[in-house]
Amino acid sequence: MTKIFYAGHLRPFKHVGHHPQFEHIQYPPPGYQFVTHAQVGARMPIRLLTSISALCRKATANGSNLIDIAKFIRSRSIRAQLSLPADVRLAFLPSMPFILGQIPWVIEIEDTTTLFAPFPRISGRRHDPRIFGTEGIYDSGFFPIVKALLQSNSCRGVICHVRSTAESIPVLFNDDKLSRKIVHIPLGIRPRQRAKVADKQDLTTILFTNSWHQAATGFYLRGGLDLLEAYSAIYSEHPRLRLILRTKLPDNLDQRYRRIIERCNVQVIDQFLSGEEIEALFSGADIYVLPSARLHVVSILQAMAYGLAIVVSDGWGIEEYVNDGRNGLIVRGRYGTCSWMDSNGMLRENYKPLFSADAAFSRSLTAVLSSAIEDAHLRAKLGNAAIKDVETKFSVERWNFGLANAFAKALSAC
Repeated sequence: MTKIFYAGHLRPFKHVGHHPQFEHIQYPPPGYQFVTHAQVGARMPIRLLTSISALCRKATANGSNLIDIAKFIRSRSIRAQLSLPADVRLAFLPSMPFILGQIPWVIEIEDTTTLFAPFPRISGRRHDPRIFGTEGIYDSGFFPIVKALLQSNSCRGVICHVRSTAESIPVLFNDDKLSRKIVHIPLGIRPRQRAKVADKQDLTTILFTNSWHQAATGFYLRGGLDLLEAYSAIYSEHPRLRLILRTKLPDNLDQRYRRIIERCNVQVIDQFLSGEEIEALFSGADIYVLPSARLHVVSILQAMAYGLAIVVSDGWGIEEYVNDGRNGLIVRGRYGTCSWMDSNGMLRENYKPLFSADAAFSRSLTAVLSSAIEDAHLRAKLGNAAIKDVETKFSVERWNFGLANAFAKALSAC
């Protein structure tokens, strides 16, 4: 049994290491074991100094400077780096390369912005209603360091569950050789069993969920305002509707939307839910709506696994998982406005439009959502196709097959 050290429990990863995206570590590929605690070797300080020295030389050659290199090293927490184990051959990092190269490592990412964490002027904070782009990237002292880290011998693989990200990395860093380290694997999820629910009294239930950490601003970023606009227009013609918002509401939410919530049979769930309660929530829904700025892969796959008819936007990355008219319905208007991949290989995000309703998008969402509400056969067709995809294309088994190949390739270079 080959041990892979999962670094998500170390302090630098505290905001991402327990994200549901990485629940697959509970089901490792055959022949592998994820460990979170391992023996720290006495030679680790020497290995760390050697790796820092090598990183400094390469980053300087790439165009960085000593001040930025020092900031970068401090951001990784020397104490955390010294706690990396000596008795495993490979570390697995979630989303962010909080490592200095003292042991071989691979990383799993959704997009390249997390490679630059935690530096705000590069990675940005996702809740900021501003454009994230290439401005300042190439003349930043941190860009050459991240490039050096990826180019290092200790970096054995970059695992991407979005093909757009996999294709963008060599372009972004202007290094075709990096493509040898990149592996694209669609994310997998375990099938879900719909629980039995009480009589729904012929209600059609629409479900909207916020992110894992339930930050209230996520209500905006996931398209909550446009959903309420569309739902209020539909509700007057379809009174046998119910909308469930699994989210905290922003304190500054306009009174117009609070009135919609009060008058149009909208239930807000903003407290902690157990696994059984979440299962009941999804099992009792008919339609899952996520008109977000960009891909939220766990939310979409979870809804697909429960066989819901999903209605999503065309934001960046979503169409790699949702095929319009087959396993879901897509509303156009987010890509190129709220999120897009530019010619430099950088994912750009502009969240500002989501802090107010978009009349054109809301009308399109109204039309698409109405079609799902009015056509039970369509909902069943979409839900059945979604379940089939989770059993095949987006299965844990397929993910683990790709992950095992990525690990074998990484370990063969050790």
